[in-house]
Amino acid sequence: MLEDKARKHLLVISGEPRVLAEIKKDLMGSFDISLAASSDIAVSALNTYDVSAVVIDIGEKRETAFSVFGSISNLLAGKCIPTIFLAEISNDNDEAATFAMGAADYTTRRKGNTKALVSRLSLRIAAGELEKRVMTGEIGPAAEPGSVLADKTILVVDDVEINRDIVTCMLSDIETLVIDEASDGREAVEKFKNDPEKYDLILMDLQMPEMDGAEAAIAIRNLDCKNAREVPIIALTADTEEAVTEKCLASGMNDFLEKPVSLEKLFIAAAEHCSGH
Repeated sequence: MLEDKARKHLLVISGEPRVLAEIKKDLMGSFDISLAASSDIAVSALNTYDVSAVVIDIGEKRETAFSVFGSISNLLAGKCIPTIFLAEISNDNDEAATFAMGAADYTTRRKGNTKALVSRLSLRIAAGELEKRVMTGEIGPAAEPGSVLADKTILVVDDVEINRDIVTCMLSDIETLVIDEASDGREAVEKFKNDPEKYDLILMDLQMPEMDGAEAAIAIRNLDCKNAREVPIIALTADTEEAVTEKCLASGMNDFLEKPVSLEKLFIAAAEHCSGH
């Protein structure tokens, strides 16, 4: 049977057949799915299908999950395929281990609520595809991720001054980039309302006094102007639990980046969301 080329293909890995069946049931409406419970099966799937992302369950057989990932990590890196780890219960040690090994994401899985997970996977797939295009030279130097911010104006919203300074410092090499700042959501909305065509991207912290990031995003999206509906809004958050990311997407934000934000991931997200703005 021919695959539907409009659908992305996921490789789902778990040492527990029950979990494999549950994840397949949750995601098969949005993606084509291959299942693997061992390294050999995972490698075979990666060599057979055009896999867009790998989803690895960390369950009771967590050692199996890490072992399989370790055995295929070089193959994934060579193909720029992002890996997302799923856990039924969040664990800081596991999360740190996954990112140290090169995973793209780590999140919890809530049964019966897959909308945020599907959105999260789709965003990671899009970022991986963009990275692959850059690394293979399909996107030339003039269109590399950092250059998309040239001549743009960004609004950085965070109630902690040092956090705003860090983002500004990270982007300081882009000479024609203009960075404006707001210390909370309410100030961000006022700045946008006063000059709605000024901004090409908003980097929005979530946890802020007066008005949090999700509330500010909703307020901006509800303004009666075209750019309020179109300006990319990317959340900056230290909490990437599914409930939090679901709240981000429901508020009208386009994406989210985990703090501390890496320059590479910021450039990839900016290229993905600002190239047409």
